[in-house]
Amino acid sequence: MQLPKNTWKILNTDPSRSIVEVILENRKLPTTHLASFRLSERMHDPYLLPDMEKGVKRILQAIERKEKIVVFGDYDVDGITSTALMLYFFRKINYPVDYLLPHRQKDGYGLRISTVDRIAQMGARLVITVDNGISSAEAIDYARQKGIDVVVTDHHLPEGKMPDAVAVINPNRKDSDYPFKSICGAVVAYKVIWALAQKLLPEADFKQFLLDQLDLITIGTIADVMPLRDENHALVKFGLKVLSRTKKPGLIELKKVAGLNGKNITPISVGYFLAPRLNASGRMEEADTSVKLLIAQDKERASYLASYLNKLNQKRQNLQQDYLDNVISALPEDKKKLEKVIIVHDPQWHAGLIGLISGKLKERYGRPAIAFTSDEDGNLVGSARSIEAFHITNALTKFNHYFLNYGGHHKAAGLTISPEKFDAFREDFVQYANQVLTDDDLIPLLTIDSVVDIDQVHLNMAQTVEELGPFGEGNPQPVFVFEKVNIREMYLMGNGKHLKLFVEKGNQTYECVWWNAAEYKDALQFGQPVDIAFKLSVNNWQGRDRLQLVVEDIRPVK
Repeated sequence: MQLPKNTWKILNTDPSRSIVEVILENRKLPTTHLASFRLSERMHDPYLLPDMEKGVKRILQAIERKEKIVVFGDYDVDGITSTALMLYFFRKINYPVDYLLPHRQKDGYGLRISTVDRIAQMGARLVITVDNGISSAEAIDYARQKGIDVVVTDHHLPEGKMPDAVAVINPNRKDSDYPFKSICGAVVAYKVIWALAQKLLPEADFKQFLLDQLDLITIGTIADVMPLRDENHALVKFGLKVLSRTKKPGLIELKKVAGLNGKNITPISVGYFLAPRLNASGRMEEADTSVKLLIAQDKERASYLASYLNKLNQKRQNLQQDYLDNVISALPEDKKKLEKVIIVHDPQWHAGLIGLISGKLKERYGRPAIAFTSDEDGNLVGSARSIEAFHITNALTKFNHYFLNYGGHHKAAGLTISPEKFDAFREDFVQYANQVLTDDDLIPLLTIDSVVDIDQVHLNMAQTVEELGPFGEGNPQPVFVFEKVNIREMYLMGNGKHLKLFVEKGNQTYECVWWNAAEYKDALQFGQPVDIAFKLSVNNWQGRDRLQLVVEDIRPVK
């Protein structure tokens, strides 16, 4: 395999500058970013969200009249945590409500007419949607005809007609003056709960309740890949601490099966260990298994559900790997022989996994990918993932005459196409991608914060850099580069998947780990001078902290 695997963009080449100063400048963060603050100082007033007053008034009215309320959520982690948040609030005020989540395959996304019929049979007079509703105008009109009011709480971009609901609480409405638009569905639900709790709970209870729910907010925000800026930064910074010491039995048991007991909880812990297990139920079966875990009140119930989700996630991982192995074996090994977009189809694939398949193919081959399976009607349902240089939804729009429906954004999209049109679409779309994408577009870009020298790379600096977090979307973990280091030791680890290296610069030796990089071992030699791009990591082993460099890429010195 050829190195480097990315094109390097180094933002600062002067190693004499302060690392902290460089990181803040690269992310356009204020110098006050490291200052301590109260959570309340960084929060925006819930009533800045459009229709908040109307929504709160209608929910309070329903409570006063003892009307049946149904919370309608979604099957992804944001929808699951949003639903759990609402249920915790109604449990706190001792008001019984029901909830409903759609089935990914049978129901699809959002409130549908068929769902309204089910809600009507439950005797509901009010529906509160969480993490959905903005695109459900038809179903909401139908609900009104059946005497059911709807309060929409959502964060998705409005497309088409605005629902004629009692309230549409969404920061991304065109008429919204909310100061920060990039909040997830769980945060919108949290703001509604904030406004309600302020009226229904004593001040001390109200504040403690909001603080106790930050564990769910943190999971929803990270899982939905929201930028960790503005109030998201504050919510997640405090929320990670709440999650570390959570009292929710479901989260305690989920952390246990994920191997996180007693460990420092980071955005990586959430994104790679907790969120996939919560997502497994919505991908493979019924999403409400995860809701039941999050709202569980006793250890035994929580332990059973966490174990079940863990097994379901393992099943998901095995299926996903089988799918990928089959696809990869059918594709040419030489990337130069690949088309500039990968389109694959298997009618037996689980619909909940096709987005993961296209994402993995995009990462492996550095080009857009669309994975299709077949639905119960025989139509092909696709999930697309793309690269920076190719706006997948704009590209699909040029071919929308082929689709039954489609939608998405820059790097992800979903689409449905009838089988008789699939071959023609594939041929035309591949031809288009081959024309507009260049070979350079297919080489991933690695943005590096700064060149560093040995006096800047030590345990204390790694701990200082951690304080600039939490890291994630909008505030990526900093990447540095050591120039002209020598490889002193190198071997495979983790069942031959990962690469462990020891490199030397000056009179210092550094321990490095390069995840999923076994294939690059033969491209490196002992004593070889290389430039190494890495992230600083604090590795705790047997109670002791030590510095570890997590390799992102290696560039042989010419």
